[in-house]
Amino acid sequence: MKQLIAITFPIPFIGESGLIVRLFENGLQRLHLRKPEAEPDAMRHILDNIPSQFHPAITLHGHFELIDEYPDLGGLHLNRQNPKAPNSFHGRLSCSCHNLKEVQEAHLLSYCFLSPIFNSISKEGYTSLFSLEKLHQAAREGIIGPKVFALGGISPATLPYLKDLPFGGAAVLGSLWGKDPENDSQIIERLTKLLLCIKTL
Repeated sequence: MKQLIAITFPIPFIGESGLIVRLFENGLQRLHLRKPEAEPDAMRHILDNIPSQFHPAITLHGHFELIDEYPDLGGLHLNRQNPKAPNSFHGRLSCSCHNLKEVQEAHLLSYCFLSPIFNSISKEGYTSLFSLEKLHQAAREGIIGPKVFALGGISPATLPYLKDLPFGGAAVLGSLWGKDPENDSQIIERLTKLLLCIKTL
């Protein structure tokens, strides 16, 4: 079955850890903890308030030194600032790709994101780079498969377009969190709709 991965809202907000726990309790399978501007203590605050039983489902973006403090964390997401995992880490490794050549180069990792598949919801002006025909061709060539996750503009409206493509699933940000997650009461409802859509792919 295809998986839904949630990427956190980029800015920490009050009540975030509790909301993440509720997401897991309502069916979320994996979460990427991405806070580009956050200090290590802000990341610690989030993790300290998420029960350790959920830590294996969490992938860390940045501050890789925290894996020594939170050894149950399940994954690390590599990027330009952090291109290599610490030698002591043996969990999932992922990265973000923005063209098909990068996807091919990421084949040794656990999985990768390919984006933007559709026009981004959270990043203004971040428009789709891939036609459906280009994606189907990449699938026929074996470039897109279960280790590649669609990212960018993923929503209940766009997910059906991925039905005949062999992605491992999709990653969401804007369509889950909205613009103001601290004061948004519809996030769990949106998760439920996204999970229902993923099941139909």
